[in-house]
Amino acid sequence: MRAMRRFIRSRTAGESGFTMAELLVTMVLLSIVGTMMVTTVTIISSTVVREQATGESLDIARVGMNRMTKAIRAGTEIPVSGSSNLPAFASIGPTTMTVYASLGAAPTKIQYSINATRDLIETQWPADTSNAPYWTFGTTPRVEIIASKIPAGATLFVYNDANGAPVSPQTTTDTTVLSLVRSVDITAIVNANPAKGSDVTISSTVVLPNLGVVKR
Repeated sequence: MRAMRRFIRSRTAGESGFTMAELLVTMVLLSIVGTMMVTTVTIISSTVVREQATGESLDIARVGMNRMTKAIRAGTEIPVSGSSNLPAFASIGPTTMTVYASLGAAPTKIQYSINATRDLIETQWPADTSNAPYWTFGTTPRVEIIASKIPAGATLFVYNDANGAPVSPQTTTDTTVLSLVRSVDITAIVNANPAKGSDVTISSTVVLPNLGVVKR
């Protein structure tokens, strides 16, 4: 029996383990490391989402900008029998614009506007070629969304005269004012994901180099 008790005491004395303090310290360290990992993953995920939203907005803005730039650069006056030519612009405004663009054998009447869901709409009316060169335009347009997610309150267009000064007023159908427009400042503002990303803005000044010249 004495030998057995000595053996038990020897085994007990030789055993080792964590104290309560050591366990608490370990748990605290694991908690800190876990929190840091979760925070890092959250930051990385948020950054990826923001970059994706920004990239999407940039792509949308570029497409819209390219389409509008092409139409404005092709702006042309429309001859009228026995009267002065119609200006290249039929109407102007901060968020809407109608231009006669020489993009082919006959000019096209093109309007840019923003609809109720903040899409940028391109509306095209083809020319009636039977009336050339005194063009008139059909009543059945082709409508296409060329950009989307345009923030409310955005100003897309500013119209300038030959000296680069803004014409006045900026919203009009008055041919006297419209005939003064020689360049347009375009600001394409897009926010594809307002909850995750900020506005993306692309700006450009587009001149009308061939004003009054119809492509043939």
